[in-house]
Amino acid sequence: MSRHIILVVSEDDSSDRLDHYLGTHAPELSRTRAKEIIAEGLVTLNGEHVKPSTKVASGDVIEADVAEPRAPDAAPEDIPLEVVYEDDDVLVIDKPAGMVVHPAPGSLTGTLVNALLGRGGGLSTVGGHERPGIVHRLDRNTTGLIVVARNDVAHRALSEAFQARQVKKVYLALVWGIFREAEGIIDEPIGRRVTDRKRMAVVASGRPAVTSWRVREGFPFASLLEVGLETGRTHQIRVHMSHIRRSVLGDSDYGGAKTVFGDVPPHYRRQAKRVSALASRQALHAREIRFPHPSGKGEVKVCSPMPPDFAALLSVLRYPDGETGRILGVDPGEVRVGVAVSDEGRLLARPLDTLTGLDDKGVAAAVARLCDEMDVRVVVVGHPIRMDGTTGARAVRSRELAVAIEDATRARVVLRDERLSSVEATRIMHERGETARNRKGRVDELAACVILQGHLDSLGRGMDT
Repeated sequence: MSRHIILVVSEDDSSDRLDHYLGTHAPELSRTRAKEIIAEGLVTLNGEHVKPSTKVASGDVIEADVAEPRAPDAAPEDIPLEVVYEDDDVLVIDKPAGMVVHPAPGSLTGTLVNALLGRGGGLSTVGGHERPGIVHRLDRNTTGLIVVARNDVAHRALSEAFQARQVKKVYLALVWGIFREAEGIIDEPIGRRVTDRKRMAVVASGRPAVTSWRVREGFPFASLLEVGLETGRTHQIRVHMSHIRRSVLGDSDYGGAKTVFGDVPPHYRRQAKRVSALASRQALHAREIRFPHPSGKGEVKVCSPMPPDFAALLSVLRYPDGETGRILGVDPGEVRVGVAVSDEGRLLARPLDTLTGLDDKGVAAAVARLCDEMDVRVVVVGHPIRMDGTTGARAVRSRELAVAIEDATRARVVLRDERLSSVEATRIMHERGETARNRKGRVDELAACVILQGHLDSLGRGMDT
């Protein structure tokens, strides 16, 4: 089945390319798909078949036969996804390491697309049957935030926002080497390597690519960077960091999987070897994304705390002798935030405090003070997963708090399922005979205690780090 459309070019669109005009004025078409159907002979300009690059003029009549979208070839699969934002138009997923975004030769199953189809709820068809909903991509072993369109109108709006550079993405990257400057910009074109077409490189004939970076934390032989992209080239951060000889840790394609440490000061080489051995993938994380909502509802901002392997790698750089010291537990309640602390042996948790009247930055600042005062290097934040395993608004809030704590401290932040922590805290207080009035002020710090004790018990069983 196909649909016949007729468009008349206005004076405002005169001199536009045919493929761009179709991709802009036919809601069901992207520019790529418009170019394809022009090449297939399914489009005429004033009754004639022309090239995609043909310029249109005021009064021109464009006719096109647009095929109804095929059902996606990718099969639905029951794969859990961390959904951190969702409405009728958009999903934002926190992608784990090892997950390919869409099916491709060698990766036909287990992809984000398979998981999205298994989840249901509708996806855009602009990307074709192999890439339903996919507006942009992340590499297989890059973690973090990726935006998915749930309908074609949203997809086209999001694509236009990306092209207009209205989408702002912030990455965290652990790279080899140190920097003399606190921040900088890499403005070098990127294209395919002549000798290896699967890899990218800085080449004079490449497409413009601009990467900004800022040092968040420095170490004797490595640096934690906050990285921004002004363009979106394939492997851009990895290629640019390799180009300035600051390869991303663990990046086997671009020089980050080090086995020789001649450039590391001799007394740090043992630690560098340990760090390199722990970096099983490129240490790159898409931490924050901001974009205009496709329905004009303002800006959407979403953030993602460091994944466990990234945080563990950073902790080894911060504390080469190990993460000794107490551990804090935090229960992010809707009104109050409970805090608990472990003993120095990390065996028992006890209630510590209840924080009230603070936003996330205020809570993070209070947690930072406690970390300094009590020599805390790990903070466990309750992550309220629903009983069916899905996440909601409270879970998103706990992730935002985790990011704020990461920004305010040098502690490794662990998200821990807190589904029944408040229930367990209430039971404990009831058994102790505490009045309902006293429970209101104590339930949050006791819930934090339950969360923390669960984490401490898992350490004893070797289930966590």
